[in-house]
Amino acid sequence: MKLFMAKNNQYKLIAKIIIGFLALWAFLVPILQVFGTTIVFPLRISESGEIPYYRLLGVRTAVCFTFVFFAVRFLFIEYSKFYPIKFLDIFLKILFISNLLVWIAHGAEIGEYVLLIVFLPLIIITHIISGEKYRKYFG
Repeated sequence: MKLFMAKNNQYKLIAKIIIGFLALWAFLVPILQVFGTTIVFPLRISESGEIPYYRLLGVRTAVCFTFVFFAVRFLFIEYSKFYPIKFLDIFLKILFISNLLVWIAHGAEIGEYVLLIVFLPLIIITHIISGEKYRKYFG
């Protein structure tokens, strides 16, 4: 049991560190944008102030699919609780798949796909910690 608790604490710590850095990034990017500095994920400053179009389409598609997912759940399942980590997990999975499909359709450079590989550990960690047995540790 102690080994299980130790492993849970490790997952929890890793998840909090990664999510904390992403939250800091998500907080700073719009503030810097107001002052004229465009940051493209992860930490590239866009000299022209533009974000590649296929990246914008990938995020837009992910937001739309995420809305559809939750709308369908609401229409057919009605009221079900979701922890914030579960929402993040669902959005990151949809973002990954949307970006992959949009980038393939628009012929993104091969180097861009490395970004998707960076997302894989985050998706795996959020999937693990959003499961039933880990939820009580985030309460």
